[in-house]
Amino acid sequence: MARCPNCGQKTTGSGEYCQYCQYPILKGSGARQRRAQMLARKQAEREAKEKAKQEAEQAKEKTRQEAEKLAKKQAEEQEKRAKQQAEREAREKAKQEAKEAKEKAKREAEEAKKAQEAEAARKAQDAERLAKKQAEEQEKRAKQQAEREAREKARREAKEAKEKAKREAEEAKKAQEAEVARKRQEAEQLAKKQTEAEAKEKARQEAKLAKEKARQEAEEARKIEEEQKRAVKQTEAEAREKARQEAKLA
Repeated sequence: MARCPNCGQKTTGSGEYCQYCQYPILKGSGARQRRAQMLARKQAEREAKEKAKQEAEQAKEKTRQEAEKLAKKQAEEQEKRAKQQAEREAREKAKQEAKEAKEKAKREAEEAKKAQEAEAARKAQDAERLAKKQAEEQEKRAKQQAEREAREKARREAKEAKEKAKREAEEAKKAQEAEVARKRQEAEQLAKKQTEAEAKEKARQEAKLAKEKARQEAEEARKIEEEQKRAVKQTEAEAREKARQEAKLA
């Protein structure tokens, strides 16, 4: 029985390959031995190249899925916050209008009572009430217009921020794909010059680095998104404050 030079097991030696690890058993003439060694090296290179290619494709797919998931989650959260903000503003507006209507009804009742006491006072009060009503309606229209403009501006800015985040996520995805392609090409070139064990270890390290880089880029994208959200909130707050000031001046 011959001993396999690869796994060290004793094999029957009835074939050209080890019965345990399929490593070629070098027998016969020198030319035959060299041919067997060359075939073994080529087989090892093909396997290393295929494995490196599969691991690079898996890393690329995982990076793409994580980037898409992050972008979708950020868009959903931003849309949810915008909807909640619009609902709060609508409730506040309805509350304010109800309060104004109640106060207006109270004033009108008091004015009607006074009108019964004296015709002269009634005429003066009618004129005063008309002027006050017109001023209130004008103020109300100005306020509503300012609020509409502020909401429209906030929606527009939120949409722009969302589109910007989407573009940045796509750019990050393209950069990651280019990096994975470059790593895969390097791994294929290296596989032609190294043994199977060296190529396997190199591919594993590169996949690990690519995964870490993707995580860091996702973290940077998250930070950028948070900065954009703060900027949008600041812009909305400034727009509401400006509208309030303009309505007050009007």
